[in-house]
Amino acid sequence: MKRKVLSMVLCSALALAGLVGCSNAKEPETAAADKSKAAEDVTQVKTAGDEELTEIVWQWPSMGSTGAGFQAVEDALNAMMEPDIGVHVILEPVNFSNLANETVLAVSSGEQLDLCLSVGTGVGNLVSSGLIEPLDDIIDEHGASIVEKCGSAMSGGYYGGELYGMPNAYIQGESYGYLIRKDLLEKYNIAIDEEKFYTLDELAEIFETVKKGEGDNFFCLIPEPISEEPLSRNAFEYDKLGATSASGFLMLNNDFTNMKIDNVYETKEYEEYAARMYDWAQKGYISRDAATNTEDRDVLVSGGNYLGYFGWSTPGSIWNTKAKTGYEMTTLKIIDGYTAGDRFQNILWSVPITSANPEKAVEALNYIYEHNEAAWLLQWGIEGQDYEIVEQTDEGTKIKYLAADPTALPYYQPYGVYGDRLAWPVMDPSPVDMNKAIKEFSDNIPDSRKSPALGYCFNTQNVSTEYSAVTAVIQQYIPSVNCGTIEPSANLEEFRTALKAAGIEKVIEENQRQLDEWAAAR
Repeated sequence: MKRKVLSMVLCSALALAGLVGCSNAKEPETAAADKSKAAEDVTQVKTAGDEELTEIVWQWPSMGSTGAGFQAVEDALNAMMEPDIGVHVILEPVNFSNLANETVLAVSSGEQLDLCLSVGTGVGNLVSSGLIEPLDDIIDEHGASIVEKCGSAMSGGYYGGELYGMPNAYIQGESYGYLIRKDLLEKYNIAIDEEKFYTLDELAEIFETVKKGEGDNFFCLIPEPISEEPLSRNAFEYDKLGATSASGFLMLNNDFTNMKIDNVYETKEYEEYAARMYDWAQKGYISRDAATNTEDRDVLVSGGNYLGYFGWSTPGSIWNTKAKTGYEMTTLKIIDGYTAGDRFQNILWSVPITSANPEKAVEALNYIYEHNEAAWLLQWGIEGQDYEIVEQTDEGTKIKYLAADPTALPYYQPYGVYGDRLAWPVMDPSPVDMNKAIKEFSDNIPDSRKSPALGYCFNTQNVSTEYSAVTAVIQQYIPSVNCGTIEPSANLEEFRTALKAAGIEKVIEENQRQLDEWAAAR
């Protein structure tokens, strides 16, 4: 395999590897075997016709192993890309939970890696450690379809005013609500209006009725103990600015032009949220063991002892929930659709500094935005082997897996990271026009509901010590707040005092300084 070693960044890269726990990084045996085979095969790939091929090593997120059909998918992808753009792709399986570790280790060892994936973290750590390439001089010529399909989502890939990450094309914002079982609404004669936006007080009235009827061993709310997203973002609108609550939020719930960063834990909104969780826990709406629960929320609902949970009310989300819970579900809308900058920092493809050819790497990624069949292949596998088409209309395409347990298929990719997601087929039992409904929703989010900080991402490097200390305090307290196990009037002030002692005011001050400079330079 072709190597390119940049020794000047190895020290910082290895330091970051230590931070993310490289001592525990172990590649699955099947993935290692595929990687070894790919390394042998690549030396044999020289030309396509009369054209020399460029070898591109591309991370492929896995659950820990690859199926027997993995190589067939890679071969099918290369059968498209080799004659079209002169690229031979090697898909590099990496455990999804270990993406950050593996990227750092690969680059710091000088290993060729051409496309790496960041999920939920933005590109800040990779940029500050010098591990990935800026893409401003490449993207227009080699990534035109990426730019066209992603639109404003491209803002999520910027850091320090330069482009480092390329998102997938999907929804441009989200709305939020409470996903609720229809059978219990009918049982208690609770009429709901699916077009109405409900308040949390109105929802609490429904909780009271159902809890009274179902008894002590029934619960209305499944909190997410370690989440910093109050009620899965149903409490109020905000923008995390490419970081976390440890560096403050833009509170957008009253004003989408607001550019003042607040310590969310000092706001009246968070105080009201904490008081509500405590009240709901006292009334038995929340299970006493909620703070230690690790089970999937859909699994809990399927067991029959839960009414529902907070989540997206975006079109399409409810159809997947029906299939997973076994119940007919509907959504009570609470927060209307809006766009926060952190929405576009969830899935980002980047080009490491050990890429053999950054231009060709971007061109290879661009290919799956330009050619939907290539993205379908990477996401769903091979028709007739892994899935079949069950419906195809002008509204879209519906498919289903060829196994009740898709993990048993020859090829299974559970993570939606490839290309234009709104051009994919939908999975049965979702309606064939689901993507059309999502796109219409996305296109209709008004500018007045979009964060004024789209494209900004906080660089924590200058306050990394304080940022880590504040994060530790938050992780200590939020499970108790989220699950209503602490009485806020007695304990919230203790939480706030600990945050100040850890340095949250210094972190927010640095974040505000960077945001102000970014805004002035726009």
